[in-house]
Amino acid sequence: MKKLFLALTILYGASMIGQTEVKSDKEVVPPVAVTIAFQKEFTGKVPTWTKDYEGEDSDHIRYLAKFNTGTSVGLAVYDNNGMLKAYELAIARTELPKAALSYIQKNYPGQTIREAARLIDGNNVITYEVGIVKDRKFLDLVFDKKGGFLEVTEKD
Repeated sequence: MKKLFLALTILYGASMIGQTEVKSDKEVVPPVAVTIAFQKEFTGKVPTWTKDYEGEDSDHIRYLAKFNTGTSVGLAVYDNNGMLKAYELAIARTELPKAALSYIQKNYPGQTIREAARLIDGNNVITYEVGIVKDRKFLDLVFDKKGGFLEVTEKD
């Protein structure tokens, strides 16, 4: 009887261990509506999905699809219902508006552009983000479609 009890305890314990599989935060499966919306917008692209939270109480889920566009890296941001909230495409420095480059040369002389991206929000408004490092701080400079300066934000 003791051997039977011991065997059952071991089997039960082993089955419980098998059911406590922990998925990595990187393994995100978005809702079907999000997947369908992505495939309609970016046919044939294979994304790597992640998610984060936004809103005043961090209670709104956003799904982020990072994918290779062939010449660059794209990032599409969707809400829980499959609505495209933003699309970011890494671009070369030469693709920035001339007014933005002039602003950077004048206000941040000697600073190297670390990254540049074109953003299109859910309302089809185009902006540009330019990343530079000044005084050991990473700064995102934001410009409008024509290269007019909008704001600067410090990133971690």
